[in-house]
Amino acid sequence: MEELDIFSRFLPYVPGIIIFLVGSVQVENWLKKRKVKPNYLRDEAAIFHPLVMMFGGALLILLTLFENQKREVEAMICLTIILLGAGVSLLWNYFSLRKRNLQKIEAEITEIFTRQLSRETKIWRGSKFTYYPIVKYVLNGQEFSRKCNINSSGKNTFKIGDKFDLYHDPESGAVLEKHAHVGLLISGTIIFAIGALAGLSILSVVL
Repeated sequence: MEELDIFSRFLPYVPGIIIFLVGSVQVENWLKKRKVKPNYLRDEAAIFHPLVMMFGGALLILLTLFENQKREVEAMICLTIILLGAGVSLLWNYFSLRKRNLQKIEAEITEIFTRQLSRETKIWRGSKFTYYPIVKYVLNGQEFSRKCNINSSGKNTFKIGDKFDLYHDPESGAVLEKHAHVGLLISGTIIFAIGALAGLSILSVVL
């Protein structure tokens, strides 16, 4: 029973720890990429910057700690910073992509790359796979091929011969899989607004 109680107290920290560790690895990779010449044909930025991921994970750990200690104000401050940071990141991502004046390129799926995530065991039913489309496209009269970052766990999500949109940045030469989608703007605005309201509620309690 004592071991179960320790496990139940530790479990809420797991999401924050995972996000922090993933963010730390991404920060390390980001710092390495800054030292080498960028590959403009695969200049694909993550929705959240690696530093935001790492600090967000650390704040989530603190949030759980403060909640366990019944320190509600400190917990709300952590939550507010997380929401504001996530909202700003999404909005920054949207406006950065929009500023790049991306041009749509039509690509065609030529192959499906299959990655096995896990094998069937006595506990885990069925093997788990992730599917990535491999596409070809023509840019400035030259044909290119690439394995896309977008993926799906559904085997029939991508089909050979289907069309796939890519986006070309004429200034840098980068070819991206995403553009300034309005969903980024809407979600970023909503999350930032919720964070701002949480911040106001903290001020009302403190003052």
